[in-house]
Amino acid sequence: MVAFPKNRERKEGKATMRDKTRDRILERFSGKLKDPIKGLLERLMLEERAIYLEEHPTKANGYYTRDLLTLFGPIEELWVPRVRGGDFHPKLIPYRKRTSIELSEAILLLYASGVSARGISRFLEAVYWVFYSPQSISRLAEVAAEEVEEWRSRPLYTEYYAVYLDCTFLSVRRGKTAKEPVYVALGLKPDGSREILGFWTFGAEGESSHNWETILKELWERGVRRVRLFISDDLPGIEEAIRGIFPQAKWQLCVVHAVRDALSEVRKNEREEVAEDLKAIYRADTEKQTHKALEAFKAKWASKYPKIVARWTTKNYALLAFLEHPKPIRRYLYTTNQLERLIKEVKRRMRTVETLCNPGTLEKILYLVLSQMERKLARRLVGFAELQMGSGHASETH
Repeated sequence: MVAFPKNRERKEGKATMRDKTRDRILERFSGKLKDPIKGLLERLMLEERAIYLEEHPTKANGYYTRDLLTLFGPIEELWVPRVRGGDFHPKLIPYRKRTSIELSEAILLLYASGVSARGISRFLEAVYWVFYSPQSISRLAEVAAEEVEEWRSRPLYTEYYAVYLDCTFLSVRRGKTAKEPVYVALGLKPDGSREILGFWTFGAEGESSHNWETILKELWERGVRRVRLFISDDLPGIEEAIRGIFPQAKWQLCVVHAVRDALSEVRKNEREEVAEDLKAIYRADTEKQTHKALEAFKAKWASKYPKIVARWTTKNYALLAFLEHPKPIRRYLYTTNQLERLIKEVKRRMRTVETLCNPGTLEKILYLVLSQMERKLARRLVGFAELQMGSGHASETH
């Protein structure tokens, strides 16, 4: 049957009318939201400045105005409080950027999903009420790449109490999708705060012992000179790399993983007993008690589980290095859990897009996720506040 053009035109006209009505409602709704959001942002920034003034010897110095793009569209003439000297920048809004983090995250996630520059342009206009041409979107992507590189090459502190090292695998598309290693380093500062030192991708070559040497050399080149303890699993080449680049540093193997690996080789009906004997080694209060427990473990289990005993005996210098440090902070030093939680969150947040990532997009997404998570790491870990770092080990070490 022949189609009826008039009926089709009538339906299209109704659809267009519905779209226009919806757009007017959304525009009116968004307009009503902007003023309360603007007021809330300004009040929160004032409170943030008040807190800053309580902690710093300076005074308030009026305001300046700026625009900000948000999920609710552009907010114009936002009053941002300032202080004398210009050292205060509200953490509530991005410094020297016209967009809130939601916009940059949206752009990167859309890129990761394979959306074209034209498609991203349409999305931004529909959701953020702002127009970017496809050419501008492409330029924004280049700026994002520069920002990633600037963050990855930034100077680091001279000293870290500990550095956690680990490697995980994420899917990358190079013609076909395959798992590739991503290396991550997390620094623990002498005051107990943490900092993501960087991430590294070495392409499709897979995990390599030489990569750890490259990573540690880069940390040195970026300013790191003293690390008391490197904490990792027994990864190929990592011990040699530490000795070569940071010869004064000690190496701590992740005890949690060492115990887990040991128990996987033990008969089921003896696992609980072996676990308790291992716990007596790494939960002892002093090095003397630890070595006594290790000798007892060796005498009890050497004939039945020689490989486990040999591993704990030959690697005891790395498994028990944390005992040389003050007792209140040992729980942070005998395991890589600090970094594992970080990597777990990275994998969770990338699960929906990682199979669509090419190498360049992977680095942008990693940067976005890690730099956002780093804000939560500034809090000092419990136990560091009462320690006087750099004055030798506390009396409860031995």
